[in-house]
Amino acid sequence: MLNNYTENYNELFDQIRSRIGKPVSIDVVVAIIESFGLKDKNIPVEYDFKDIRELATKIFKELRSDLYKDLKNQEEIRKDSNVKKEKEGFLHEVILFVKSYLSNTSSLLTLVIQLATIIIFGLSLYAFVGFNQLQSTAVILGIILGMVLSGGIIQVVGSEVSKHYYLKDFEMVRRMTFFLIKQGVLFLATCLSIIIIFNLLVPIYPFSMVFFTSIYAFLIGVLFLVFAPLHVLKSRIVIFISITFPTLLGIYLAKRQHVSIYQIHFIGLLLAITMVLGFIFFYFKSKKIQKTKRKRYTKGALFYNNIYFFLYGSLINLFFFIDRIVAWSNYKTSNFFFPVLYEKDYEIGMDISIIFFFLLAGSIEYSNTFFITKLNKTRHHTKFIDIKSYQKSIYKIYLRNIGLLILTSIPFYIFVQYIIYGEWGYNHYFAEPIEAINIKIAQISTIAYFFVCWGILNTSYLTFLKKQRTVVKILFIACITNIISGFFLSRFFYYEDSVYGLLIGAILFAGLTFKENINILKNIDYYTSY
Repeated sequence: MLNNYTENYNELFDQIRSRIGKPVSIDVVVAIIESFGLKDKNIPVEYDFKDIRELATKIFKELRSDLYKDLKNQEEIRKDSNVKKEKEGFLHEVILFVKSYLSNTSSLLTLVIQLATIIIFGLSLYAFVGFNQLQSTAVILGIILGMVLSGGIIQVVGSEVSKHYYLKDFEMVRRMTFFLIKQGVLFLATCLSIIIIFNLLVPIYPFSMVFFTSIYAFLIGVLFLVFAPLHVLKSRIVIFISITFPTLLGIYLAKRQHVSIYQIHFIGLLLAITMVLGFIFFYFKSKKIQKTKRKRYTKGALFYNNIYFFLYGSLINLFFFIDRIVAWSNYKTSNFFFPVLYEKDYEIGMDISIIFFFLLAGSIEYSNTFFITKLNKTRHHTKFIDIKSYQKSIYKIYLRNIGLLILTSIPFYIFVQYIIYGEWGYNHYFAEPIEAINIKIAQISTIAYFFVCWGILNTSYLTFLKKQRTVVKILFIACITNIISGFFLSRFFYYEDSVYGLLIGAILFAGLTFKENINILKNIDYYTSY
């Protein structure tokens, strides 16, 4: 039996050594072992260790020993064979930033197409200028519900799929993609069914309104859900294609008077979902993945490992819409008939400022990638006795990325000002001129979105440093602050002052995550888990 333990251990050790070379932390080894389908209950039987972490600790210490000081994984060996010196310097970083930014803002082009079709034709994939106030409320609430309910699952998809993708375990990438999409669809259907049943028992809105809201929420939630793996699979262009083609089809159908706007929207959303699912299916089919029996996973483990990702995704999407709900629930806009009623002046201001958010958010992923790359590189080149220098380098990288965020926000802020006041801005394209209330909301929410982006940048680092629980706590506090301050200001002053709730919550979100990052990075050491 002892020989079996040794043989199993040596086989697993060789697999991990070949896959990752010299590991940077025990958690990395744990993730690799779990990706092989092993569970804690198998470890004592097959390897004579208490659990996965004890086994991973043994392998980690052995791979970090002097015996393997020059160890490299397969990818590192392949790169070394090319004998190419790594490029560095300001110009190289600028080129990388531009490439990353253009890739990350592909969704911005989709937004531009949607805005253009609304201006020219009066409709987009899920919007229509001819809706009355009640219809607009149904659609907007559907969008909000769809995004909030799917937000948590989307984060889980990103976490699980990317983990296996970067380990080049395409079988698990495929299985996780389809499994999590299925779970997300079931979750959406369950939540929306509960909402419909509750409204039947306690009538708040007309049944037809809740029914249409639920359809929009379901289709939009599923659409964003199937978009999630495309980011990891580096296929974001599919998002643009799957949005643009159904939108153009909708414009064509709108000219045929016997097709209702609801039918146009539902056909377009279903077509977009089908196109993305079709691409994902053929993507994995083209990989010619070989199925193995050893890959296993359990729902319980998935839930436990990703609960904070789920909560973060749900809370961050909720945070974006709290101020709208608070403003629209003011009696001056809801008129006592409905708890929440859409108000276009508030939405116009928010739509202008969201352009700033999309423009600035494109720089976040570059900063995150740069931080992780430099962190790993610095860690590999740091001597055990030179921890102070290591801490100083990492702290400097973090401050540099904050500076980059501030720097990139300046031209985008100027661009938003031109939209508001410029000759070829808002008033040039819309018959109804922009009002003072729209400008007030746009200006405040633009500043708020800067702090939201800063907070998201901070959370990406905290997540990488295994502080997901801290992130969720901070975001929860920010959401509560958003609600309380927005409610108080909108009730005692003007209804649009709920936007200050967004600003206060965003500042708190950015400030607390900044403080947490500073505390961690000033005390980071070689063995910090990430």
